[in-house]
Amino acid sequence: MITRLRVKNFKALRDVEVQLTPIHVLIGPNDSGKTSILDALAALCRSVDHNLADAFLGSWKGTELVWQGRFMLPVTIEVDFKDSALAGYGIEVLFAERSRRQAVADAETVRRAQDSLKSDALGELDPMVGDTRVRHQAETPGWKTPQGEVLRDVRGLLGGVHYYRWDPRFLALPVAPDTKRSFRMEANGFGLALCLDNILGDNPKQFIQLQERFAKVFPHITSVKLSPEKDAYRAAVDDPNRITMLQKADGKGLYFKLRDTDQWVPASQVSDGVLLVLAYLAILYLPQEKRPQVLLIEEPENGIHPKRLRDVLGVLRELIQEQSHTQVILTTHSPYALDLFKPEEVTLCTMRDNGEVKTTRLSESPTVMNQTDVFTLGEIWTAEGDEAIAQAQETTGEDVK
Repeated sequence: MITRLRVKNFKALRDVEVQLTPIHVLIGPNDSGKTSILDALAALCRSVDHNLADAFLGSWKGTELVWQGRFMLPVTIEVDFKDSALAGYGIEVLFAERSRRQAVADAETVRRAQDSLKSDALGELDPMVGDTRVRHQAETPGWKTPQGEVLRDVRGLLGGVHYYRWDPRFLALPVAPDTKRSFRMEANGFGLALCLDNILGDNPKQFIQLQERFAKVFPHITSVKLSPEKDAYRAAVDDPNRITMLQKADGKGLYFKLRDTDQWVPASQVSDGVLLVLAYLAILYLPQEKRPQVLLIEEPENGIHPKRLRDVLGVLRELIQEQSHTQVILTTHSPYALDLFKPEEVTLCTMRDNGEVKTTRLSESPTVMNQTDVFTLGEIWTAEGDEAIAQAQETTGEDVK
């Protein structure tokens, strides 16, 4: 599990540190750095199994991701681990002035639980254009060396990150078969029907359990099925630009059986909440080897009634309880969501006057902790506001980044 994330010079994250828990939520106003924190963590995780140009998500080039666009200013992302032979891992990346493909892993640091190993102490971890040594080592014959084993451990702790901001319109689409999309959805949710079909084909009992868990949330729906569709869609898998370009192809669509009727309703005609809850359950019921080490989610409350939001967050807590290797980090603007977290599980993001992001853990804020015996976190956040919580913490002289 990741216990600490530190980011320097990435977008508005001039020098930010976040202490993380097994499930952790980032709150704050718009444009306060919450998504940038998820992007930075996603980039570090993806750098162990993608080249650097694809590790950093979205449409960008040159130094657009660097603090104030400064050329030759290194972006540093590092994490600490708990319950692992490794204490931490980090990368320092330099971006070319104009090109996306010339990002350089200027330094890599692997820290063991007993010592600290700089990149030069691990053998041939010299700077590389376009790759980290963790990814490079994984794809070369020297994998079985002692240094390679250490780097393999890094990849095992960070690889295969899932990062979602669901869009019900994409969740509802019929999907064409694609071997590259096995048990995986795009960031917007495209691929849900195929992911469910993969679960059904791999382990029918798991699929039945998924349906039963789903029926507890939506008792008026008795069954879920995947049916052949002529008008299904195919799209590129894991596009780092996060743009889903659809092409028509034969595939399977998602249908729901309503209680006390013979009617099967297509996914396009059910509520957003039905599709969103099903998508979260799909992650919960993935085969164990396919479940992510790190699951990043933006604003799970979108399109969901507050009661259903409680169900969704219950699914996510169930995920980390059943699979201790999965860690969930999410953003929210919902006080209803915040009510379901403990103060140590919440970090507030605000923007300083100079444009830098500041982070405040709610368990370190006197304004919050003096009221938790009476009010919920959502009530405190709504009543006090972001600045009051952040400023109160600053006045104690213990500014937690």
